[in-house]
Order: sequence, then structure tokens, then C-alpha cells
Amino acid sequence: MGKAIGIDLGTTNSCAAIVENGRPRVITYKGGQSTIPSVFAIDEKGERLVGHDAKKQAQLNPTNTVAAAKRLIGRNYHSKTIEKVKQVFTYELVEGESSEVLIKVRDQIFTLEQISSAILRKIREVAEESLGAEVDQAVITVPAYFNDRQRQAVRAAGKLAGLKVLRVLNEPTAAALAYGLGKNLNQRIAVYDLGGGTFDISVIDIKERIFEVIATGGDTFLGGVDFDDRIMQWVLETFQKQHGIDLSYDRVAIQRIRDAAETAKIELSSVMRTRLHIQYIAKGENGNGIDIDIELTRERLEELCSDLVERTIQTVERIFREAGTTRQQIDEVLLVGGQSRMPLVQRRITEFMGKSPSKGVHPDEAVGIGASIMANSLAAAHSNDDVTLLDVLPMPIGINKVNGEMHVLFNKNQPLPDYKSRTLTTSKDNQRSIMLRIYQGEALLCADNELLGTFVFSNIRPALKGKVQIEVTFHIDSEGILNLTARDKQTGQTVESTLKLGKQGDEKGKKEEGDSPAPSAPAAPTAPVAFTMPQSSMAASIGGDQPQTEPPASLTAPETPRAETTKTENRAETTKTERAPAAPAATKAPETSAAPPAAEAPSLWAKVGGWFKGLFGGG
Repeated sequence: MGKAIGIDLGTTNSCAAIVENGRPRVITYKGGQSTIPSVFAIDEKGERLVGHDAKKQAQLNPTNTVAAAKRLIGRNYHSKTIEKVKQVFTYELVEGESSEVLIKVRDQIFTLEQISSAILRKIREVAEESLGAEVDQAVITVPAYFNDRQRQAVRAAGKLAGLKVLRVLNEPTAAALAYGLGKNLNQRIAVYDLGGGTFDISVIDIKERIFEVIATGGDTFLGGVDFDDRIMQWVLETFQKQHGIDLSYDRVAIQRIRDAAETAKIELSSVMRTRLHIQYIAKGENGNGIDIDIELTRERLEELCSDLVERTIQTVERIFREAGTTRQQIDEVLLVGGQSRMPLVQRRITEFMGKSPSKGVHPDEAVGIGASIMANSLAAAHSNDDVTLLDVLPMPIGINKVNGEMHVLFNKNQPLPDYKSRTLTTSKDNQRSIMLRIYQGEALLCADNELLGTFVFSNIRPALKGKVQIEVTFHIDSEGILNLTARDKQTGQTVESTLKLGKQGDEKGKKEEGDSPAPSAPAAPTAPVAFTMPQSSMAASIGGDQPQTEPPASLTAPETPRAETTKTENRAETTKTERAPAAPAATKAPETSAAPPAAEAPSLWAKVGGWFKGLFGGG
């Protein structure tokens, strides 16, 4: 068996680490770098590039270079988040037949899992070269605020990269492992994780080798790239005022400015002023080249980005309230993620907490180190390095009511793992199918939350309405991934369930009998299939499309106690629940599948131009 590593799959950069001789270390790459850019590209020769090679050519090949793909993974194409992204990304996004986001690169269509797997495969190859041994197992980290679909997608990407994914681990929890393991601590800490594309805050209790997450939250669309974009917008606006030239139509110029903005931002963490000098960015009326040559001060940068930092502080306040804790009860604050190096971030955290952040972890390496500690614990046959993790659900999961609101099955910050059971019954004579939509999010209305998928229970035995009772068991595992099983309460037989992905439960999905295949290259587009299904009486009252015809089935289930911290036999977890017996083989919900676009999206060129025109003016 090969080695097990920890992988911090980041929005802008990724890194890997391994435990050797009982000590974790970051795996270095050629030239001594400890991180690899999370960038994928296809050059003009048709060669696929990943990492540093892909980033080097991004300025001259922006439309075929994919960066920050982590922001898109597992998302629905019609979500509000994707609408924002389409306005600023230089590469083209298209819709898959199950409403997933696909990326078009040199007339080839890729799923987000395929893009992420290319990055993971590169990390694996570099690790194998560095270690001189096969790497076939990994713990991969994700933002704590990732939903079920996003976590499933990361697992699928790992499988495509040839890795056995031992666990999908929350980034703040990984940082806490790097900080606290082996120190025999008894502390309550806050992990403030501001990375390249996401922000997380978690309150975690550490008691020797037990790490218990009390509350977590964040923003999957707030990170370093947003700070870069603020600088880029300021540069575009300044250049237009100086020269009357709008560069927002020029994708090559946009990429060059974005790279210069990132460099300037990093420099201003150690100096008070810097210059953005980009040669020959445009051509003047006389045909001569025009450079960008602008001075940016730290003070100006903080003015441009102060509201972004305040958003993180507001989230911290909210999570502290949810955790039932005060600032004074927090023993240490860990700053993780490259963007946390910004002096404004450190100053605001110090002011808010009344104490300076801990220097106990490396902002860029802590998550990877923590992931390697978990990988070592899970992969070793016998080890003294076992740790106990008690995590929570980052966002509520529920089903829709008839008024459009979400009926919550699992609350936010619900200790994991957990089970809930609900009973459905038929609303028509001889009804053979029941449909149930599952959502995740903190909004009151289902429409404002993420649709995880539509479950269809089929081949129900014929009977008069209300005479068939289907017991549905919802199980959320220790990674926050939802599984579901169903059985006929009268006969005890398992009811066939199919997960249908897409905006309205399109006829694409997977059955309970096995895992879905790994995403593959998309096939030709197919027309969507009209989908109508009788509802159960529970679905009618909770989320059906027809009026309720009889009282809903029971919507209550006994609550189960928190997991006890005793080790299981398979070592995949060091927690064991005192709950009902394990549910039958489950249908995981949902794993994104490779699918072609139903139709190509309008040209992103016009969208980018229109967005910048609206922002800065112009004809």
C-alpha cells in the first residue's frame, strides 16, 4: 500500500504534507516551493498545463486558463453566486444538462471535478517524486462552509486523481490539529481562516487529543481574490481617467492587471507603498504604447478593502453568538490562509478580540499539516497518534414546505454524525412513486438555498391512498455528507430510491444500488425530459406542488445523543454513536456527474465588457 498524505486544495494555491517518523512536514516542489498554483490551462499546442506552468502563461492565454475553480465546484449553474462569477472570470462557463457548472477550454468541455482532479493529480505526482514512493491515499481539506454537493464533488475529484480519499476535512479543524496536537492543551480557540477564495471561522474546544467543533460558519465567496479585484478595479478606473481608454474589454490586459494587483497586495504587507508598472498595456492615438505606472499605498489599499475585512468581523461575531461564547472565553485566535497576513486583518482581529493572534501556526502550511496528521491517523494500522474529531453541520438541511419555506431536518451546528427519520405516505390510490427535494442553506426560503437534489422513491406497492407508509432515514456522516435510505414499514422491504440532480429534478441521477461512476468526458447534449410525479401526503404539506388532501405523516423523530468519544474498529473515525443501528446501504446525495452543456452560454466577452462598462462608464 502506498503512502497517505494531507492535501490543502486551495482556491489560489495548494500544498501537501506528510507525517514521517512521527513529525509532519510540508512536501516541497522543484525550486523549493511549498505550494503549487491551483491553475489549469490548455496552450495553443493543445498541451494541458497544471500549476506553475499554467500560471506562467495565463497573461497571454486568459480565456483558456482556469483559476479559482474551487469557487465553482459543486454549485448549481443558476445560483446567484454563479451569476456574479460569470461577470468577472476570463474563461467561459456553460451549463450542464443537470444544471451543474462546466468550463469550456479551447472548445473542450470539462467538469469542475475534472479540473480539480488535474490539480490533485499534479500534487500526487510531485509528492511521489519527492518521497520516492507511491502515494495512493489522502485527506483533502475543504472550507468548513462547503455544502453537501461541494464535499461530494471534492471526493469525486480525488477519486479521479487516483486517490483513496480517507476523509474530507474542514480547513479550520485541520489548522486546529496542526496547532494543538501533542501539546496536551485544554483550550477554546477560534480559527480565522481567510484564504485565497473562501473565509471560515470556527470555535473549537481542544482537550488533549479530542478536538470538538462548537460552531462554524463563513463565506465561500470572500477571499484574497476579492482583495485583488478591488485593486484591479481601482487600476482600471484610474487608467481610464488618465488616458480615456477602457481596458475592461481586453482580457489579456485584465489578466496582466490582476497578476500585478496580487503582487502589489503581497508587497504592501511588508512595505508602506509600491508601484504597479505594466508595460505596453494599450496603444495610444499616435500608435505609441502606453504603460500603467501607478503608486499604491497601504493606506489606499486598506480603504479599498476595509469593507471586506469588516464582513469577516461580522461573521466572527455571529458565530461567537451561535457558539454561546464570548471573546474573553477564547484562549487563542489562529490566523490561517495567505490573506490573513494583511496588516489590516491582523489589526482588526487584535482590536476585536482584545489580544494579539497566536503565532503558533504557519498561515500557509497549517491546513496541509493538519490534514497530514489526520491522514497518518486514519491510514496507520497501529498508531499512538489517534485523534478524536467531533464536527458539526455547517448549514441546515431540510425539505420545502408548501409555502416555499424550508422545513429544517438538521439544524446548523448539529453535532455529527446524526440520523433523522420521517414517514411518507401516498396521497393517491395505487401511487407508485414519491418525490422529495432536499435543500441546504441558512435562508428561510428554499429558493434562496442550494438544491442538493430530488429523491424519487419508485416501485411502491399498489394500495389505497394513505395505506403505504415509507420510512425515510436521513443520515449525515462525520464529513457532513448526506445519505438516505427508505423502506416500506409494513413489509420491511427497501424502497428503490433515485437521486435526480438539476434545477427541477431532471431525469438524470443515480440509483441506490451502487456508487455513481467517476465523472468522465461529457457526451453530446440531450434535450431535458419533462418531469412530473405524484406527491406523498407529507410532501404535499411540506413541499408538494398540489394542495394537501389529507393530514401529513408524522414529522417528528426522537433526538439522538451526541457521539461518545470512543474509537471505532475501522479507524475512519474515533467516534462512536449511541444511536439506532446503522441504516442500510445508503444513497449518497449528491455526487456531481459529468454532463455536457444543454446549450452554450452567451459570450463571456460581452458580459465582462458590459460589467466593467456599468461600473466605470463609457460608450
